[in-house]
Amino acid sequence: MTDPTLENQNRTSNSESDRYWRENYTSRPYYQDLQRDIPDIDYDKDLSSAYEFGKHSRSEYGENARFEDSENDLQSKWEQFKANSRLKWQQAKHAVKDAWDRM
Repeated sequence: MTDPTLENQNRTSNSESDRYWRENYTSRPYYQDLQRDIPDIDYDKDLSSAYEFGKHSRSEYGENARFEDSENDLQSKWEQFKANSRLKWQQAKHAVKDAWDRM
């Protein structure tokens, strides 16, 4: 049986993380490059899955894992995880790393 308190904490944590990225994604150093490549870039369609993937992957790999050591594996998993995002790995990896580092 799943602990409802834990589920609530996860939901709260996910919504806090989403709120943070939603409010800050346009100020990230890679955003201008993304906007140049995809002029109609959209947080919900393109970037939210990258931030979610970074957060999820960091918790999966552990707090001592380094992004650089995991990047090849993450790259191969991105295509399956990205859903409707139009970002290729080279575009998404900066947002993924941002979320990874924020954990």
